[in-house]
Amino acid sequence: MQKNFAVILSSVTVLVILIVINQGRELLQIKIFTEIHNDVSFDIFSSAFQKLLHLKKNYFSDKNTAEILNFLQTDISQVASITDQYTVTCISYLFRIVSGLIGLFIINWKLAMVVLAMVPAKYLLVRHLSKRQEKAMDALIEKSREFSGWFGDNIEGIDEIKLWNLYKTMESAFSEKKRKILEMSKTNTMIGGWNSFWQMLLEWSVTIAIYLLGGYQICTGKMTIGTVFTFVSYSSYVTGPVGAFINLKMFFSHVFPSAKRLFQFMDLETEDNSGRKKITKVPPTLELQNVAFQYCTDRTILKNVNLLIHPGEKIAIIGKNGSGKSTIINLLLRFYEPNSGVIFANGIDVKQIPLENYRDLFSVVSQSPYLFLGDIIQNINLNNSYEMEKIQKILEISGVAGYISNMPEGYNTQVGKNGTRLSGGEKQKIAVARALLKNAPIVILDEATSNFDMESNSYLHDVILNEMKGKTVIMITHHYSNLKGMDRVFEIESGELNEKRED
Repeated sequence: MQKNFAVILSSVTVLVILIVINQGRELLQIKIFTEIHNDVSFDIFSSAFQKLLHLKKNYFSDKNTAEILNFLQTDISQVASITDQYTVTCISYLFRIVSGLIGLFIINWKLAMVVLAMVPAKYLLVRHLSKRQEKAMDALIEKSREFSGWFGDNIEGIDEIKLWNLYKTMESAFSEKKRKILEMSKTNTMIGGWNSFWQMLLEWSVTIAIYLLGGYQICTGKMTIGTVFTFVSYSSYVTGPVGAFINLKMFFSHVFPSAKRLFQFMDLETEDNSGRKKITKVPPTLELQNVAFQYCTDRTILKNVNLLIHPGEKIAIIGKNGSGKSTIINLLLRFYEPNSGVIFANGIDVKQIPLENYRDLFSVVSQSPYLFLGDIIQNINLNNSYEMEKIQKILEISGVAGYISNMPEGYNTQVGKNGTRLSGGEKQKIAVARALLKNAPIVILDEATSNFDMESNSYLHDVILNEMKGKTVIMITHHYSNLKGMDRVFEIESGELNEKRED
């Protein structure tokens, strides 16, 4: 007013400095909250992943990878959202509410009571809608999990869909399932929309009431216009933060269903790794004593199986499909636990042996070995602990070297998802190379030659007899030609295991 531009300039300079400081503070706050959120997300996901690795094998029997991944990503993301800036900001609103209320009561305590009357009304509204939101969110997450399972199942079964021309059937099923999810998502969104609608209506009702009552007091000379507008400004310090604070219940209605599911997941029973007795003498004597196993109450697979395998012995187990041959292997590897009976290694109950120590005893070549994304060498040297010189020798023995020259990038050829770029025989030769490289004292061959031609089958049989001397070999096979050189042959039928005697 004194036309002193220096004062204006200095004031503007201070204002610019304050703006820069404030924006810098907000930027730092965003950085801190992002780091906290990322750390929490990582810790939860890491714990869940470790849990997943140690879960019992039956957890994965009725779930595919898409369903598991969807569950982990969705629920962990929801739970980790409690560290978002919104949550902490709402807590900081408490200070604004307190200072705002003090200002309101200093100005006019009667009008302040009008503002306070809004709080219980808003709380009851949010409480009602948050319960609906929690149920809706729970149903939406569950339906999304079902859809992910269905989607992953169909992608894995793409060959059958193509062979049976199931395009229209699958498109119709997809449309029905996806529309149902979108409808549930819409319901979920509308609950939030109705929450905002009614809350805004409440806040405007309070504002209108303040204008009416304040206007009346202006007319009667009890309040000035400035006082009323000051009161309205102070009321926004209360109504806004109160709304945000109460809305935490709506926010957590998204989190609770995911948290409940995640806690249930973390409480799932893992493989028993409580044993403390380590195996020192290898290969050990293995014994199944009165072992029985059933997948469910009405389907018995094994009945009182007794089997004694001496160190360095080579045995074969034969039997029809579904007779329980692979079940014996899963029990030996402790993927399953017997319903009754005991498995011993060197006279020690295998439950008393640490899992890592126990499974180090075994190399496995299965009928359908799993190959990871990566190249051929990475799928043989899984733990990346062997020298290339040793790997080269193993490649020769296993027969992998025989087809490497036909590969576009030699050893560095990418195998694709589960080895889709390789033939069945090529995949199993990689599995043989894995087993030879691991050099475990016990080798399990579960239909290991099922994808081999006669020449490759004969070659592998020679590898078993000559390269695995001194090792215990357990062979599951349909090829009776592979029984040559075995010390003993067992046949499983109707859940019972019996040794076949030479005629």
